[in-house]
Amino acid sequence: MILSNDSSQQDLIYQSKMENHNIQKYQFKTIGKEMPTDDITPSPAAPAQQMQSTPANSFEKELIERLLQKTDELASSLAKMQLQVEKQQSDLEERVAISRNDGYKEGLREGEEKARQEMLESVQKERQSLINAVVTLEKSLKLSENKVQELEKDLAQIALDIAREVIVKEIEENHQKIALSLCHNLMESMKDITQVELRVNTLDYPYLRENLDLKNIQLQADDNIAKGGVVISSKAGNIDGNVMTRFRVLKQNVLDNPES
Repeated sequence: MILSNDSSQQDLIYQSKMENHNIQKYQFKTIGKEMPTDDITPSPAAPAQQMQSTPANSFEKELIERLLQKTDELASSLAKMQLQVEKQQSDLEERVAISRNDGYKEGLREGEEKARQEMLESVQKERQSLINAVVTLEKSLKLSENKVQELEKDLAQIALDIAREVIVKEIEENHQKIALSLCHNLMESMKDITQVELRVNTLDYPYLRENLDLKNIQLQADDNIAKGGVVISSKAGNIDGNVMTRFRVLKQNVLDNPES
């Protein structure tokens, strides 16, 4: 088997089929020998062209060297510019990071200050609300105290009115016994007085005359004395034992001094 220049299957020639092919060795032709020489004549300018080719080659070489030098300089400049750009980018990133950090810190400070201010305002509002509530409560308590005092006064007035009605009714029914009880109480404080004058209502006079010890007592009937009342006159002074008079004094004291 003989291999051709290509290794594919289609270029293979097997030994059994070599008879069907004309195989010869390939020979390269010499270009110089095959070219016709009849029309070529020596040119008188050929030596001059050969002499000029040397300076041209030198100029081309110098130009190439200059281009290479410029290329190296340009590459160096590009490298420097790249380093400068990278440095500027690094500086910019650092500034951005610093600015971002400073901005974060400033924002944090502003946030803390704002939160502190809001907290102070909230505390101040709460404090003012508490003060207002205390003031309102004090006003309410004062108003309540005034109302309680008025109520106590009204209740006292009502109680006194009820007491007066009870007293009036009691006097109307038992004025003689009341007059006798007053005489005993008043005379108890005047034991050392030898001469005493008792004036009583005309309707009470008979009952007192019968039931009262009249030793050193001068008993007199007086229509100006209310039923159940007694007026004592002596050298020490006069005592009005009228029940209603004493009630009026008691009532005045109660109304004038409700806390007593």
